[in-house]
Order: sequence, then C-alpha cells, then structure tokens
Amino acid sequence: MRSFGLACVLTIPFALGSAIAAPRVAHADDATVSVGRFADPPPPPAPLRPIVSDASPPPPDDDDARYGARELYRSPVRLSLGLAGVTTGRSLGPGVGIAADFGRGSVGFRLAATWLRGEASPGSGVNASPSPVSDGLAQYTGELTLDFHKRGPIHPVFGLGFGLAKVNRGDASGAIGIGTARLGLEYALAFEDADARIGAGITGVLPGPSDRDTQDVRAYALVGAHLSIGF
Repeated sequence: MRSFGLACVLTIPFALGSAIAAPRVAHADDATVSVGRFADPPPPPAPLRPIVSDASPPPPDDDDARYGARELYRSPVRLSLGLAGVTTGRSLGPGVGIAADFGRGSVGFRLAATWLRGEASPGSGVNASPSPVSDGLAQYTGELTLDFHKRGPIHPVFGLGFGLAKVNRGDASGAIGIGTARLGLEYALAFEDADARIGAGITGVLPGPSDRDTQDVRAYALVGAHLSIGF
C-alpha cells in the first residue's frame, strides 16, 4: 500500500511535465486575426495662385514701350467747335466751323460744316478785283480720316473727302461740288473719362461741277483751330 501511494506521487509530476512539454496543436478556429485596410493618403494641396486685383494696371504692350503711355480714354464720337478762315491767296475771311468725328481706331469718318464771312479784296493793285468768295461761303463735307498715331497724346491726321459749297457774293450766288484734302494735328488732354483734344489743320479745296454764276471760283483753302470733346 505504501508502495502504491509512492508510485502515485511519482506519477503525477511526471504526467504534468509531459503535458506541459507536449506540443500544442493549433486549430484554425482557435483565433482569428483581422488586418484592416489602410486609409488613402490625402490629396496633394492645390498650388497657390497669386491674387490679382481688378485695380492692377494692365501689362505694357509693344506700342506703349515704343510710343509711351497710351491715352487714358478714346471716345468713339467726338464733337468739335472752332475758328476757321478761307483764302484764295488774297486775304483771309473769318468764320466758325463744327465737326463730328466717328471712330476710335486708325480709320474714321468726319462730318464738318463751316460758315465764313468771305475773303476781303485789296483796295488797289493787280488783285483789286473782288474775290470769288468775297461775300460769304458755307461749306458742308464728309471725309474719311486716317490717324497715323492712334495712341499717345499726339495725333497726326489726314482726311480725304467731298462735299458742297455755297458761295454768296454781290452779283451772284450758287452751289459748287468740291473735293477736299485735309492735314491736321491734334493733342489729347489727359482726362480719365473724356476724350478732349485741341487741334489745328489746313484743308485744300478743289471745286468741281458748279452753277453758272460760280464757275469763276477756283481752288481755295481753309485753315482752322478747334476744341474736340468725346464722352
């Protein structure tokens, strides 16, 4: 009996050691390991763009670099009023003139009217005879214009057109068809919201078909200075 108890005491530690030392069998359903999906990386930040204010000046162009600063404003319609004079080479007859210019580019159109008192005749000498436009002249013309420098303050202008002249004098009066060629120079004043200019010019006039009483009217010239304003 004592031997049996001793054998049991010795057998229990041996069995425990064998159980500990024996390899453990793993089963598929003993443990489950779940690996989560990584989150997508954030998108790259948008490139920074400079903030451009509406009040920033426009970039300069080639014309600005060549001719200087451009006009602040150029109106599509300009009205002109000024003084004028007519001459056939004897003296000068004073008067007034008005005009309307259309176009803001190099090519434009001009309507003009001029009223003059007439050219006074000398008292004596070779040219003592009355001038063909001695008592008055009214002229109405339309012309195409070419601005040789549409930007900048200085504008050399050439105009070519035709129209009608009405001659008044003591012994006769009548109408004449005319052709005109004009050379002018204008200077634009520095206003931001108005196209204001001062200018001067000379117009050569060549008479064409005319009434019988005004056939002695030959070529004459108009000179003038004006102020133009466009809105």
